[in-house]
Amino acid sequence: MLGRDPAPAACRLVRAHLKPARKLTACYDVTLDGTGSTTPVAVTWFRGGTVADADSLDAAEEELRRASLPTGFARLWATRPSWGMQVLAAPLDPAFPDLGDLSHPRRAGEVLSRCGVLPAVPEGGVQVRPIRYRPGQRHVLEYRPDRGPSLFVKLYRPGAGGSVAGAVGTLFDQLEAAAVPRVRAVHPAAVLGGGDALLYLCAPGAPLSQRLRAGRPPAPGHLHHVGLLLRAIHSSVPGPGSVLPRRDLEGEARVVLRACEAMTALRPDLGAAASRIVEQACAGLVALEQEPATVVHGDMKADHMLWGPQGLTVLDTDRCAFADPAFDLGKMLADVRWWTAATPRADAAAVEAEILAGYGAAGQRLARAQLYAALLLVRMAARRVPLASRDWASRTGGLLALAGRAVEVRTAA
Repeated sequence: MLGRDPAPAACRLVRAHLKPARKLTACYDVTLDGTGSTTPVAVTWFRGGTVADADSLDAAEEELRRASLPTGFARLWATRPSWGMQVLAAPLDPAFPDLGDLSHPRRAGEVLSRCGVLPAVPEGGVQVRPIRYRPGQRHVLEYRPDRGPSLFVKLYRPGAGGSVAGAVGTLFDQLEAAAVPRVRAVHPAAVLGGGDALLYLCAPGAPLSQRLRAGRPPAPGHLHHVGLLLRAIHSSVPGPGSVLPRRDLEGEARVVLRACEAMTALRPDLGAAASRIVEQACAGLVALEQEPATVVHGDMKADHMLWGPQGLTVLDTDRCAFADPAFDLGKMLADVRWWTAATPRADAAAVEAEILAGYGAAGQRLARAQLYAALLLVRMAARRVPLASRDWASRTGGLLALAGRAVEVRTAA
């Protein structure tokens, strides 16, 4: 794929994902010698030797070559059918026909000029950096103008962009109407790629996870605003034209159990423990008093909360839905426990108390949130602990133990 020149200077494993009895995918960042540029590469081994159709890969690559897309790779794909192996290099992905176009520096400059971000298309275009390359699933690009902040493009599966843009717009409108001081949501600067890509300006501030990662809790005022944000979302009433997906406990439990498939295959004892916790958490949730679904953010975590000069900005609102508001609260509590488990210097109870103080009285909603937190900690154990890390089993077991204790405390109350 590289030809004779240049040679790879570094190849760093970024992610490994196992779907038992189906496939193993490894994502790498490959840095080419003498260029300093890094290209994401996805390698997949399929059980049974099934790989993508070579004709479709050839056609997709030929289209990129005709557009003169700059790349250090002589070929953007390769297969070894006898091994069931397929290798794809960014920006090749036949499932996302707009990815190549939006990855071109000249095209990026045209996009920013048309949106008014740049007065004119710079000669040579705009630097484009792939942030996330997941062939067949999702992609994120960073646009870096010579001057000014970066911008980000999130690509969605063809046909899905319209509903995503609607969800993002709904949450933005609800927070604007709530007028919570120093709380805002990001909003797309433009819709691209026939409606299946959203362009965002870089939001000012640092993620709250930055301090949690360092073992230092965010300032109490910042955490208080997270609670205010959640309360505003859960109290909002979307307009009659709003169309949001619905999420329920049964669906969330299925997602968690599916995430645990690799864990179960590699360590059946850990998989069995995860299944027990999911079953107990779901039984506890069903037994508690329920309430009507509200608007939820859908992916509340410290990575998505930026604190900057303008206050709190919430990111990644594309999973906005109708659901039990306790789900949002539980996801936030689980995320705090994830970070504090990795960096014990931070006090999870103190961080949670500040968030809940901002949220206000929650009653049975908080009781359900504690069980959702246990359920979602299981998912984090399955998804966030790197599969290739030497301490995968011990870290996974520790998180499951934390989730199990949360269920025990709640069910004993």
